[in-house]
Amino acid sequence: MRYLPSPKHCEPITAGKPGTRCPRWSAARAQQLLDASEKMGEKRVATRHAVAFIAQRTGAAVWHGYPEAWDKIDAEIVARWLREGVIRRKDLRQWRTREDIRRAWQELDDAE
Repeated sequence: MRYLPSPKHCEPITAGKPGTRCPRWSAARAQQLLDASEKMGEKRVATRHAVAFIAQRTGAAVWHGYPEAWDKIDAEIVARWLREGVIRRKDLRQWRTREDIRRAWQELDDAE
């Protein structure tokens, strides 16, 4: 599996219509997140700074990633990560919805 940043989101932004800019740290950590991820249907999921990250295939062995709200993550994975101490209930409340994730993406820019 290989992570490839989107030209719409990560520097250098080369797409005609750029999207939300990735935090500065994300390109350096994205492959680590992908390597540590686990299968969730056709996608993969990992967590960093208590935020869930989804990876989806965009080519034969190429993956694209993005943050996702906890309410979109399989309940079995969430329950196991809670039991293992990977995440806390507070994290689930803090980053529950898409709107929360938009805020997280901005705040995480300075987290690394």
